[in-house]
Amino acid sequence: MMTNRYVWSAVVLIAFVFLSYAFHFYYELGYKVSDSPEVWGQLGDYVGGLLNPLLTFISLVLLIKSLALQNEANADLRDEIKITRKTEKLRSFEIQLFNMIDSQRAAFESFRVSVSADVDVDVDERVILYGAEAVIRLELEVQRLKADCNDNSIIAALIEDYDPADRIYGHARMFCNMVRIISEKLSGSNGFDLEDRNSHYLTLINFTDFSLLSLIMMSAKYLDYPSVQYLKTNEEFCAVLVEVGLSASVY
Repeated sequence: MMTNRYVWSAVVLIAFVFLSYAFHFYYELGYKVSDSPEVWGQLGDYVGGLLNPLLTFISLVLLIKSLALQNEANADLRDEIKITRKTEKLRSFEIQLFNMIDSQRAAFESFRVSVSADVDVDVDERVILYGAEAVIRLELEVQRLKADCNDNSIIAALIEDYDPADRIYGHARMFCNMVRIISEKLSGSNGFDLEDRNSHYLTLINFTDFSLLSLIMMSAKYLDYPSVQYLKTNEEFCAVLVEVGLSASVY
């Protein structure tokens, strides 16, 4: 539409130059159509002298507008390329994240602690509990000890006594590594924003066994592992935890 307007402008200019020449010399001065080539050459000089600058100006305007449209198209193409690259990065990252979540789930199935046979009886007999049962029993022991003395150091010693092989440390470290990977690989410098990170924090939480999350929260409350210290200082992750109703303060 814009190009048609300039084309019609050029046609009008050409017609105006010829008509103004004819009106002045033919109607006002009364000159007849000449048979002399020199006179027709003068007409060509007259028309060319007037139209060349005007048509050149119109051509320049069209060229500038064409370059502007090309720049807009290039900008759209660059945006599409950025979106495509971001999508590919996100797809690759999500494959890695879900593989780690699967590994975490498999590792938690073998998680076990050695505890007293009866939480209410002080006896030496101990049993081995696995997975969610082990975490539930630990929670009961922690609640009982908290009600008796409410001393964090004693509760921490109890947890470590029930886990001499440091399996809790391993699970906390694995979970922390996933949080760290989300924070680093979905950083602003890699083309991602807070919404992207929060979405994947939420994915990690939702796909992690609730008993394991409870174990991580218990570790963050009573143990001083570097991994859980990192979790407590990661403000973005803590905000998502609060959003879903989880926190180390429940213990």
